[in-house]
Amino acid sequence: MKNQLLNSELSFSKNETEFSLPQWCFELVEWGAEPTTAREFYTDIFQDHLAPHRDRNDYQTGEYTGIALEISREGTKTTHRTTITQDLGELWNIIDTSEKTCFIAPFSYAGKNRTNKNARYMHAMCIEIDGIKGAGGIHELFYSWRREVDPLPQPTYIVASGSGLHLYFVFEKPVPMYPKLFQQWSVLKKQLTRTFWSTYVTTLHNHVQYESLNQAFRMPGTLTKSGARALAFRTGGKVTPQYMNHFALEENRVDLTVKNEHTLEEAKELYPDWYQRRIVNKEERGHFSRYEGIYHNWKKKIYSGATVGHRYNCLENLCALAVQCNIPREQLVEDCNKLAKRFEKLTEEENNHFTQYDIDSALRIYDNPTDNAYRRKVEIVSARTGIPLTRNKRNGRPQKQHVRIMNAVRDVVHPDGSWRVGNGRKSKRDVVKRWRLDHPDGRKIDCQRETGLSRPTVLKWWDAE
Repeated sequence: MKNQLLNSELSFSKNETEFSLPQWCFELVEWGAEPTTAREFYTDIFQDHLAPHRDRNDYQTGEYTGIALEISREGTKTTHRTTITQDLGELWNIIDTSEKTCFIAPFSYAGKNRTNKNARYMHAMCIEIDGIKGAGGIHELFYSWRREVDPLPQPTYIVASGSGLHLYFVFEKPVPMYPKLFQQWSVLKKQLTRTFWSTYVTTLHNHVQYESLNQAFRMPGTLTKSGARALAFRTGGKVTPQYMNHFALEENRVDLTVKNEHTLEEAKELYPDWYQRRIVNKEERGHFSRYEGIYHNWKKKIYSGATVGHRYNCLENLCALAVQCNIPREQLVEDCNKLAKRFEKLTEEENNHFTQYDIDSALRIYDNPTDNAYRRKVEIVSARTGIPLTRNKRNGRPQKQHVRIMNAVRDVVHPDGSWRVGNGRKSKRDVVKRWRLDHPDGRKIDCQRETGLSRPTVLKWWDAE
């Protein structure tokens, strides 16, 4: 059966199937989608652009590979990663033998970690759609790129992954992922995701799930949650960046003229200290600690603003802020468990509970912090969590310059210095005193959490008269 999914021509009818099928297969065929094998699907995506197979210690600079994940949820959750090279033999082996949950992103990477920083080429953009509105939803989905007025881009493939669909837009040539381009393509994908999740296609149009640009998706030929096998269907031709740009709002279009600002040799001449530290000595980029009140403020935002479809991302961002703000793990775990109970109350569908597995997955960024834990863009955090966030606006000015300008404006508006009245820095002593009056039996740790003050500050003023 697996060999058929990997190599053979796929044909099936409602009465004759050799394996369990995911939802929407027959509806997809009815609207002209052509079933295809996993081998055809991934060969078309990666072509011959990945690095040749080499010994693990024989890495060559400038050669990039795919990264596949096998996840076991029996007992203790484990993840096994596999490097995918040019002949895709490692991928065929996973599809043909694995009984685990298997994922891969249509991206190639430098190194062994699936980080945004290591992403080198996007071979395809993938958009996930859940909550399909039955056969009518499939009809509206296909109509969305066939209509003459305001059409959407036509995907190259659709993968039936269980109960949802994955739309793959395969590029004629892999798209380089310079940092600026990664951000711009992320914005474009967000807009297209919002448009595809229309009220005519999905019942979850008010709970859009925005996946990251290099999100890994379930592999065709491997197991779905229901025990069926994910299947791929061809629906159109390959796309170009210009084609995808055509469907974006002007402010969301990708700047196709963007290139990496400097080659490594140029950077060596321009920034010798940086080159010695980062390239020669291979030192990690430095990080700053943040005020712990930011962590507690985000926690409050989760309680008041988290919605189904964004719960995991809200918790994962809390774990990242715990890293930035040096929050003790014990406190983070306690906060995660309390939030999980809140999240579970929001559950609307039986197969969408918020589980201990979700908590453990979010905690990974705290236990193994990468650069992604420290550096996050407000726009991306807001999109993934569904909680509105706005960046402090300085009109493009550096912070110090902006502060000087605003102070000058303040002194012109209030030349008599009246702005100072009532605006002095409030004593933390009064904050702690007020909290203790309101909570006679309260603990220091509770005061710390609810006020957002640091532990040393609470201890300093706890016994003050």
